[in-house]
Amino acid sequence: MATVTRVNGLRAVVGTLYNPNCNLYLITVKNAAAAAINLQDEDDAVDEVVEMIVKEINPLAYFTPAATTGIIYVIMDKGINDPVDLRTRIRNLGNVNTVDITGTTVAAATSFTLA
Repeated sequence: MATVTRVNGLRAVVGTLYNPNCNLYLITVKNAAAAAINLQDEDDAVDEVVEMIVKEINPLAYFTPAATTGIIYVIMDKGINDPVDLRTRIRNLGNVNTVDITGTTVAAATSFTLA
């Protein structure tokens, strides 16, 4: 009987993040001056930045930390999303929607970047 020698384990190494059925992204939302947006100011009304991004990209799950870093962690379906597509869709929000960001308006010049 033929045998096969295992070379690798079951992808279960402690301290390692695996994403077998999804893609994990860290989105950093920045203003036109390339400064991170305080997303804590963007969660207290309808259609503010976090909600607009979530509605546009439709993640499987997301988390926005209570911090001034402009970060949104998202889990996306592996089969239909890639970083370039996400970046384009998020940046296009500035062209399509008017969203209040701490006293300014999202415009074409506003930078939404994927880290």
